[in-house]
Amino acid sequence: MPPTGPGKLDAITGTRSARRSLAAVALTILASLLLPVLASAADGELAPASGPRDPQAPSIKTAITAKKIFYDAEQRIKLRFQVDHVKSVTVQVELVRAEDGKLVKTFKPKTLAPGELDTVKWDGKARGKAVRDGRYQFRVTAVDDDGAKAETPERGDASRDAFGFYGHIFPIRGKHDYGEAGARFGAGRGGRSHQGQDAFADCGTDLVAARGGKVQARQYHEAAGNYLVIDGRGTDDDYVYMHLKKPSPRKEGETVTTGQRIGAVGDSGNAAGCHLHFELWSRPGWYEGGKPYDPLPSLKGWDDYS
Repeated sequence: MPPTGPGKLDAITGTRSARRSLAAVALTILASLLLPVLASAADGELAPASGPRDPQAPSIKTAITAKKIFYDAEQRIKLRFQVDHVKSVTVQVELVRAEDGKLVKTFKPKTLAPGELDTVKWDGKARGKAVRDGRYQFRVTAVDDDGAKAETPERGDASRDAFGFYGHIFPIRGKHDYGEAGARFGAGRGGRSHQGQDAFADCGTDLVAARGGKVQARQYHEAAGNYLVIDGRGTDDDYVYMHLKKPSPRKEGETVTTGQRIGAVGDSGNAAGCHLHFELWSRPGWYEGGKPYDPLPSLKGWDDYS
């Protein structure tokens, strides 16, 4: 390496360093401008229609608050929308089933001034009952007094303002497995049959309500340990959670929502290792004339999307 000192080499390297410094500063400034935009887009920033449109028609911007929701959960799906236009417009919002376009719900039309922001929210029901699991999509139509009209989503766009809706969430919020044959529903238990499905997880792993409803029982039993029974809202089933690490923070008579924390995986009572013993009971319910049935198919289904 030549020694440094005044001369041509220093001038050249100095110029290159200056250029690199300017480039770095430019990149830093560009990143500082872009990152907030990218972050806000990820958080559900209002997005305009992507396809070509009539320049005389309104321009609709929309955003949804989640890509996946659960029935009777604390979080509801919301659609935010705004219309850019020279005059007020009438906006109609509809919810359709994504797989076949079937209309599920029509929201009350709204009249919006230019640039005015509004919101509709949906609780997962149609005609008072929970809809079936699947993908759903909001459809927005804006029309001005002259009949100029715009719609979202564009034809063939199955992803815009679309989300998954599910009636249940998997109750163990961490790594788990279903054990071996002895963990199954109907397995022998010293002269009786296993009435549920065991799912093994580390002690202390959070448990949530697979389905919201009313707490029917919160007790301790020498075999079941700390257990909780929830009468599922909008279903004929009762949901039973056993071997909780500690008594559930939810009280008898309390209403819980889908996905709300109800305790932690434990090994209380007669339990071989930390696990959740989970039961599903048919109507009229848990030890009220109903019968337990195999919950494994339901658990695996909830596990797939949760």
